[in-house]
Amino acid sequence: MKRNLWEKEWDDLVQREAAYVEKNKEKRGNVLAKLQRFVPDGLQSKLDMAFTKAFQLIFEKGTAIIEKTYDKQRRQDDYEIAEFAAGLRENKRHVRAFRKQAKKYARRNLLVSSAEGIGLGLLGIGLPDIPLFVSLLLKNLYEISLSFGYEYDQTEERLFQLKIIETALYSGEEMEQRDSDMNTMCESIRGAKKRAPEETQRLTGRLDEQIRSTAKALSDEMLYAKFLQGTPVVGVVGGAGDMVVLKRVTDYAMLKYRRRYLIDRKL
Repeated sequence: MKRNLWEKEWDDLVQREAAYVEKNKEKRGNVLAKLQRFVPDGLQSKLDMAFTKAFQLIFEKGTAIIEKTYDKQRRQDDYEIAEFAAGLRENKRHVRAFRKQAKKYARRNLLVSSAEGIGLGLLGIGLPDIPLFVSLLLKNLYEISLSFGYEYDQTEERLFQLKIIETALYSGEEMEQRDSDMNTMCESIRGAKKRAPEETQRLTGRLDEQIRSTAKALSDEMLYAKFLQGTPVVGVVGGAGDMVVLKRVTDYAMLKYRRRYLIDRKL
């Protein structure tokens, strides 16, 4: 039986997911880890706390500020137009429109992150740039989610995005298992749901825990880069690490939001 375009889109997704996991199957050696003996005691815990506070601050009062950096309504309109076109006429252009739109926004944000990280590295600014980096990271996830028709201001959606960030930073067998867990989450999270107060409270507790877990994954990955970024001029090398991490998370987010979208189309 001839497979339709949506089934082919699913096959393409599964292949790309497998390639991402395979690429990250082996433990990565961090060349910056040679700096370990120079890193001052306590920097790791400071970095953990800085990332944790950045997520808490943005979720509490920073999302509205991030939304001033792009046209949210236009992103939602673009999705609605793409969805209408895909329903009206299923061809390759319309079926692929969602991921192409998300990829366009992501590419733009990567350029911004590159300029931000390298610029601050020239000035020798390391830890203080973390709120800005987290804002760019979440902005990218917000625009990707809107491209596939998902809002991002609910607790469950924030949990999903934090899990994306954390999972993207792992490697080896742990990455493989966590990716499987993410696929299960893609099956279970199905848009807005009305919840009882006790369920809402439970999710809030999970969010606090996930913030700390994601912050730890980021600080583990970026410790040496942020240490190096605190040195003027030489910090350019460390500042470029912002873009590397953002791209890894972005590539993974594209896969998981695409998976959710295709699942919700009941493939």
